[in-house]
Amino acid sequence: MKELTRIETVVFLQRVDLFSACSAEQILRISGIVSQESFESGETIYQANDPSDCMYCIVDGTARLRGTGHSGGVLSDTDTFGVREILSGRLREQHAQAGEALLVLKIEADDLFDLLANNIEIVKALFRRLLDSTGFRAEGAEARRQA
Repeated sequence: MKELTRIETVVFLQRVDLFSACSAEQILRISGIVSQESFESGETIYQANDPSDCMYCIVDGTARLRGTGHSGGVLSDTDTFGVREILSGRLREQHAQAGEALLVLKIEADDLFDLLANNIEIVKALFRRLLDSTGFRAEGAEARRQA
C-alpha cells in the first residue's frame, strides 16, 4: 500500500470524524504525532485485554472488531478505533483484525496526551466532537425535562 505524504496525511485527518471540530492548525499539530502502519488481511491488530497504548484511523482497507458483550463490526475509510480505550486507560475491550489489506494512521496514547497537555484548544475541539457524537446532555437540563 502506498504511504501518505505529510500533506496527504493532513488532508486525510481533516476528513476523520473525530477531528472534525479541529482547525487546520490543530490538524497540522495532530499530523505531527501520527505514524503509518500496514496490516495484511487477517492479521491481528490487537486482542481483547491488551494494553490500550494507541488509536487508529483507517486510511485504506477494512478492520473487523469483535468482543464479548460488545457489538462488533467492520470499519473502513476514515473510521477510528481504540479511542475510547486510550481515553479511559482501560484494557482493550475488543479484538481487532485486518479484514483486508489495511493502512492506518496510528496515534500513540503518550504522544496524544503530550499534545493535549500543551494544546487546550485541541482538547476543547475533541471534547466538542465526542460530546456531539454521544448525544451528551447537561445533567441539569435533563433533570428539568423530567420534572
